[in-house]
Amino acid sequence: ADIRQKRSQHFWDVVVQAVPGWALKGGHSSPCNMAGKKPCHLFQLGRCKNGNGCKYAHVKDAKFKRKACINFAKGTCHRGKTCTYSHDQADIELWRASNDQATTANASGPSHVNNSQTVFKNWRYNIPQEIGTPTPLGSNLGRFFKQAAELIDGDAGRMQEVIVLLASEGGVQRIIELLEQPLDKVHPDIFTRLFDSQIIHFLQVITHKNVMASAILRPRLTTIYNIVWGEGGQQAIKLFSAVAQHLQTLRLMGQEEGSSTNTTAIHAIECALTALDKLIEVNTSAQVHDGLKRVAEAFAILFNEPMTDEVRFAVKPSQRHLRRAEKRLGLGQAIPTQSEGKQHNGDRAFFTLERPGPGRLNIDGVPRHDNDNVDIREISILPTTLEIQFAGAEYLPLADPTQWHIGGLEGLLDRHFRLLRADTVGQLRDTAKTELARLLSPEVRDPSQQNKQRTSRAFVYGNATIVDVTFTSRNGIELAIGFDQPKNVQRKNKNERKDWWQTSKRLSDDALVCLLSSLGSAIFLTVVPEPKTPKKDATKGEQQVPIHKQYDLRSDEQRAHVIVKPAQKDGIGLILSELSSGGNAHLSLVEFPGVLLPAFQPTLRAMQRLSETLEVPFADVLAPVSTTANPTRDVEIQAPNYATRPDFQFDLSAVTTGGKVLRFTPGRDVESVAAELAQYSSLDHGQAEAVVSSLSRSLALIQGPPGTGKSYTGVQLIKILLAHKKSCNLGPILCVCFTNHALDQSLERLVDEGVSNIVRIGGRSKSDRLADINLREVVQRLDLTKTEKSERFRLTKEVEDEVTELKLILRSMSELGSPSSIEEYLREWHPRHHHQLFSNIDEEGFITVNRHQGSELQQWLNAVPWDQGKRRPVAELENADLHQMTARERRRLYHSWTSKAANRVRNKFDRALGAYDKAKEELDGIRTETDQRVLRQANIIGITTSGLARNLDLLRRVNAKVLLCEEAGEVLESHLLTALLPSVEHAILIGDHQQLRPHVQNYDLSTESRGGAQYALDVSLFERLVQPQDILAHPLPFCRLQVQRRMHPSISQLVQETLYPDLQNAEIVNSIPDVVGMRRRLFWMHHEQIEDHAGDGLNTSHTNSYEVEMTAALVKHLVHQGVYKSDEIAVITPYLGQLRLLRRKLAGSFDIVLNERDDEELLKDAGNGIEGDPPSTDVPLRRPSVARGTLLNALRIATVDNFQGEEAKVVVISLVRSNKERKPGFLKTPNRINVLLSRAQHGMYIIGNSDTITGDASSKAGSVEM
Repeated sequence: ADIRQKRSQHFWDVVVQAVPGWALKGGHSSPCNMAGKKPCHLFQLGRCKNGNGCKYAHVKDAKFKRKACINFAKGTCHRGKTCTYSHDQADIELWRASNDQATTANASGPSHVNNSQTVFKNWRYNIPQEIGTPTPLGSNLGRFFKQAAELIDGDAGRMQEVIVLLASEGGVQRIIELLEQPLDKVHPDIFTRLFDSQIIHFLQVITHKNVMASAILRPRLTTIYNIVWGEGGQQAIKLFSAVAQHLQTLRLMGQEEGSSTNTTAIHAIECALTALDKLIEVNTSAQVHDGLKRVAEAFAILFNEPMTDEVRFAVKPSQRHLRRAEKRLGLGQAIPTQSEGKQHNGDRAFFTLERPGPGRLNIDGVPRHDNDNVDIREISILPTTLEIQFAGAEYLPLADPTQWHIGGLEGLLDRHFRLLRADTVGQLRDTAKTELARLLSPEVRDPSQQNKQRTSRAFVYGNATIVDVTFTSRNGIELAIGFDQPKNVQRKNKNERKDWWQTSKRLSDDALVCLLSSLGSAIFLTVVPEPKTPKKDATKGEQQVPIHKQYDLRSDEQRAHVIVKPAQKDGIGLILSELSSGGNAHLSLVEFPGVLLPAFQPTLRAMQRLSETLEVPFADVLAPVSTTANPTRDVEIQAPNYATRPDFQFDLSAVTTGGKVLRFTPGRDVESVAAELAQYSSLDHGQAEAVVSSLSRSLALIQGPPGTGKSYTGVQLIKILLAHKKSCNLGPILCVCFTNHALDQSLERLVDEGVSNIVRIGGRSKSDRLADINLREVVQRLDLTKTEKSERFRLTKEVEDEVTELKLILRSMSELGSPSSIEEYLREWHPRHHHQLFSNIDEEGFITVNRHQGSELQQWLNAVPWDQGKRRPVAELENADLHQMTARERRRLYHSWTSKAANRVRNKFDRALGAYDKAKEELDGIRTETDQRVLRQANIIGITTSGLARNLDLLRRVNAKVLLCEEAGEVLESHLLTALLPSVEHAILIGDHQQLRPHVQNYDLSTESRGGAQYALDVSLFERLVQPQDILAHPLPFCRLQVQRRMHPSISQLVQETLYPDLQNAEIVNSIPDVVGMRRRLFWMHHEQIEDHAGDGLNTSHTNSYEVEMTAALVKHLVHQGVYKSDEIAVITPYLGQLRLLRRKLAGSFDIVLNERDDEELLKDAGNGIEGDPPSTDVPLRRPSVARGTLLNALRIATVDNFQGEEAKVVVISLVRSNKERKPGFLKTPNRINVLLSRAQHGMYIIGNSDTITGDASSKAGSVEM
């Protein structure tokens, strides 16, 4: 059989090579048999024995990667080339690094591994298996904990096994044996021996960095700390008080001659304070325990003695843990309050309007609604029903910190949380309010008749119903919601309906929707993507049929169906209430096109968490109230903490040429070092100064005008920092960008510079070059440890069991009120009544037959009532004879049954859901564990700001000390605040506050709006630090790059003489060639054709059809020269409406390339009407092909706001605005004009009415006038 299989395999190999069409189908088996099948895993390993009978495809899987051979890594694999595991050196190194044993494996070989296994087995025998009173270890207890500390320094699997065993009942007995010793009563000499032999090793185990960072060990570690805490905390206080007293006897400086640091004492202090900090974190009752406050005060005494610089540096981690513990205990300096911050510059007049605060700080102390709270941690991110119905104004904090209701860092987080929520959630609330008001008005039922003047863009689908509900292990509760097909879709056939839904991009994966009820409820939901492969039922082994296979948008010509899940946990309760309402309500489904919950929800949640912990680095600089009112005083930014080690120097050799060795001490001789670096590297003087200064400042700011090499400077900084990664224990460097496109570009530059071990987090990368370094791809090459495998099996089974139970409960919930549900309830809780109603044996012993289900219950309710004459309570009726009740009593008792039955089912659901959530969280923790092992080995972690907020728990555990953010001037401050992880000691922000500000949804919150300037949401952290608006704050020192290499001097002159007077031209730009086919490289084509007028009030954008024709003609002329490549021509316009017209016009001749953000904006702009509106007609089903030989490239079209950071050889600009009122619109903003005029390298051609554009006073004296 094996010989026949090999011959057959050889045959298909020959055929595939001979027939290209089959090769494209990936065959190593018959194409007709393999179509639609998943690749066979065993076939990839050469181990499949099923031949043609295999249910999987015998084809080569390009994505398949062999796992590392562990035996080969240990030097014990004898299979050679026949081994089915990988012997590739890269895979072996990854396995070694992931298990933290590369060094030991290379140094000691297999004998070391075997010895470790023997030690672990012998150690494990000391953990009792029988519960009761195990034999004490006595003098061997110290060796037990010492071996545990040694074992967790091995590979990840061994570490996990040790902690799991210590958290078991037997392991807990050993911990109790340690803690129950009279530690507070023994002689100091005896305690010293106990500390050195037992306690320090135990503390090392429970504070090991990998144990503390492990997600899978989190519940076990919590168990251990709870044991340490003991009953009422007395056990923990006894332990830590004795430890603190002992540590006070130690000297921080060594006693030997020439020694300045007692490393043993400093290590012991760090272990003790790390354990104390963690103990207070996991036990909320510890935070209010006076005994622990005294313990913290005792530890604080340790740092009162004089210290050398070396000792002071060494104890910083311990002091950090102590400060955090003191903060949780309510000790130390209080946070500045509002009154402390109310200082004003005497030379500036001001007038303060009294503004009602949030929640109970509102007028008369009455909150506006149920989601109006003083504390942002209590605010639901998505609006509640009462909030939607609220007609008044919400509380929005001003930019002026003296007007906040709370000061300092907490006030800063409060402000940005509320403003970001108003900007993102506010549009949802306003739209939902309009539709909910329509549903609550009985005279209007047809959504097509409603008023189209909407404050937000949305689609409304009427006559919605919940048609099915289920529960899945991946998403939890899922609903199938049906609604009327849009009217213009009902006339189409199935394929046309499919094309319409796909083209319109309505109700696409992860879209945010809201189910509104005429009963006055609102449930926010997200669209669930269809699973790629159905899962198997864990109990029956059968393939589960996903709910998507039963319901879709296109199959029914009258009704469409969409599968959704709750957007947040409190939505589950509303769903259950809706299910039990009996379908009496009128429902509408509202879609918010282009609004994705992951874009803002993780950031808002992260800010709520930060508000609780206040663990934000550089808080004294970021919180404006914490500074003294002295605008003339320079702010001094210290060097990063890791660079304050005595005698530390940065080595710049990573970027110097010719083998030049260049070192410098942070903060010293910056000018001379920068000059030398510029001489011996590819950096110009401005870039070199920015590099040296940024290395000297813990919070570094670099301003890069257009074309000055911001990204290149960032890459050189990263190369220098990576050279110090190991010596300074920097961990991976976080490279953060706002958009996926910018992140791809940044990481590709690092790849070009030869930087290795880059990991990109997030699945929206468009770069093929980065595909293999995505975190999900790299993790696939890791093997799970023994503990992880067993835990995954156990938790998967547990999750599936709870899912099965929840499905049954949901089914019974859907039957509430039915005769069968009442019968079931009475059988369990009221057997006497059940016997009276449902027993089929009458009083004479005959069997009665009822041919109608539920007829017994109905007969009882409708029977001739017995008249008692007095009203009895339900409690009495529950023990009374059913046939001796009045009609009203029967109804009351029946409603009591249905209500109690519903409550019991709901309670069962809540308990099962809690068990599911707990198991699912632990199961997800296993994936976090493997992610962590990969990230710890990374040099660079690339991630977007929103992606960082989503993965906050994961990234907090990798101990990244350096963060670099590009285009920081475009990032909202809230996104950067959440990106500043507690471990970050060095943040480098690169941007330009004179280019575009961050994009906000609500114009009324931006500085461009007259009323929005008081909120200034679009002022980035970068701009606020460089150019603060607050009179109490001081500008931070920053570096400005000064040599541009992009634009021809005639183009750069436009921004040099207006915004950047110090900007210089590099020599290379003088040789930029002329634009082929054009007489001049810079030209304004003036016209006076009036802009188009909007046909309805919904169109807030602007268009100019005349400019569309002129732009298209000019672009075709440029392309026909046959010189410019794909990315060398760009068309830019300020308005989204004009972008749409340009795309429609040019799509007939060109492939069009849109920026991802413009694409999203077009999608949002599509949703501005009712459920019957067709999709945008300018979205072609197929892109037109490019005519070979004439139009050789795709054309880039973009709005100005989404083209920052980009460049093109030739830029054509359509200004759009042309009106008698001379209103320039968007182009009155200097930042936008700056970006518009600084994108071109060779030539720039502007089409527009110059009279309109220069009509604004701010433009006349600027670049436009030139």
